[in-house]
Amino acid sequence: GLYRDDGLGAFNKSPKEIKVIKKDICRIFSENSLRITIEANKKIVDFLDVTLDLNRGTYSPYMKPNNTLKYVNLQSNHPQCVLRNIPKGINKRLSNISSSKEIFDDAKAPYQNAIDASGYKFKVEYLPDKPQNCKRKRSQNITWFNPPYDSNVTTNIARKFLYLVDKCFPIGHPLRKICNRNTL
Repeated sequence: GLYRDDGLGAFNKSPKEIKVIKKDICRIFSENSLRITIEANKKIVDFLDVTLDLNRGTYSPYMKPNNTLKYVNLQSNHPQCVLRNIPKGINKRLSNISSSKEIFDDAKAPYQNAIDASGYKFKVEYLPDKPQNCKRKRSQNITWFNPPYDSNVTTNIARKFLYLVDKCFPIGHPLRKICNRNTL
């Protein structure tokens, strides 16, 4: 797995073969004037916000030492749908990176405290994995207009935008096929 400047690799090789692979990778990086740090033959790894334990076959949330969790305050100037989904998203992520309810319960305290400090009335609870529906999603060629949000604006921006689309691209206009209410 790769994420920006962090990577994680797993090999079904002997420790000696892995050390050879490590040396080859380090050599390639140094030939290109790059630096890399590799830790090999580990059974427990902290990668991003997850601890992976190959010995027990479990995974759990990981937080760096002295890390302070802060979330967007409930009173901030964000759309209500965003504010409503922040604690739900935290709960879902925490459940997804916990391999069992016991591991979830051990790790949930700092997240619950941060949610409470941000003004939300939400109780973090373990959500077991649900099977995903793998229905085929057909991509549509739609251009999205997302104006910046401000709770002080009372004008219906979407209505004004659609009015301009209808006015600028009336029926019979050469661009009406790609610029209409269904594609914008």
